[in-house]
Amino acid sequence: MEKQNTPMLKKIATLFLVLFIGLLTACTQKIPEGDIKNFVDRINYNTAYEQIETGISQVTAVFSQNDEELGRVSIHTEIDKNKKYYYVNTEASGSYIEEYGFQAQQILSYVKQDNTIQSYQAKNDEPLEVSHNEEELNQLILSFFYTRVDGGYHQGAMYYGDYVITNCGKYYSCFSLNEEQTLLTYEVNTSQKNSEGDEIVTMHHFVINAYGMLLSLHTKSIMVEKNIVIDTTIECEYNIQIDKKIEL
Repeated sequence: MEKQNTPMLKKIATLFLVLFIGLLTACTQKIPEGDIKNFVDRINYNTAYEQIETGISQVTAVFSQNDEELGRVSIHTEIDKNKKYYYVNTEASGSYIEEYGFQAQQILSYVKQDNTIQSYQAKNDEPLEVSHNEEELNQLILSFFYTRVDGGYHQGAMYYGDYVITNCGKYYSCFSLNEEQTLLTYEVNTSQKNSEGDEIVTMHHFVINAYGMLLSLHTKSIMVEKNIVIDTTIECEYNIQIDKKIEL
């Protein structure tokens, strides 16, 4: 059953990405004057990068059909920007094993006291030969903030500021501030049909801090007729002490 449903599960995952990225609009609309505009106007990637020294993110995605879990992936990432430290642990099960090509993988890279770079990678508990130079380590750390830049917009990781700047005017009614005006929330429910006529219901919710960094996300997409669900959560913390995995 798992193998049979894998292509379908990948379709709903792909559709979720299309719906999510599809909110990006090429023509940014003006944000109405007020507290939300003041909050968004202060967001800037360079400021976010300067202010965030350490970060931890936990991403979990679960595929299920008829309440039966068919696949799960968990990605735990840690960075220390100033001390040049990067660690990621990925665990996959069910349908995700085929997609990722492993059940577990760890990547660790950091600068030692003698200024040399120590790198480690293991896949399914089997150590792999790996080495990173300074530029490669810096790129790993940057990947915590963004993975690509399109048209000047950083996207693909935990910096959501440019996404909000681009979309806030068009989807203004979906955004709200907390009472202290320190957190901005985006919440929307959508219903669309895919190319095969299947209804996809998506409930999307995320919260960012004043720097535009993601604090939490919960997205649930349901292929109604086939009762297929992809449930994704992200939790992040910043500028906290990290218990570094110097030795694995």
